[in-house]
Amino acid sequence: MPYDPTPVGPGVAHGARESLHVQVQGARGDADRVYIMGRPRDGVVEVREIVGGCAPRESAERADDLLARFERLHRDRRRMSAEMYLIREWLGARA
Repeated sequence: MPYDPTPVGPGVAHGARESLHVQVQGARGDADRVYIMGRPRDGVVEVREIVGGCAPRESAERADDLLARFERLHRDRRRMSAEMYLIREWLGARA
């Protein structure tokens, strides 16, 4: 059977994801973080951030700022549940 990369399951509408979930390993002594990001609209992304199982913090952040944060985490060699390529594509960067 050929591989079909079309996303399916919760958070998927009409074959396209509505949100991107990224879990990031915490630094020494820090808890892991989970980011749930909506699609960028006019350069702004709705973000839910969950730290160590606490209540989520919701915010609207500029896609550029959010991408810079993930690039910094990647340079710091933190483990992430999504590839940087996917994160860049999601946030609208073509790198």
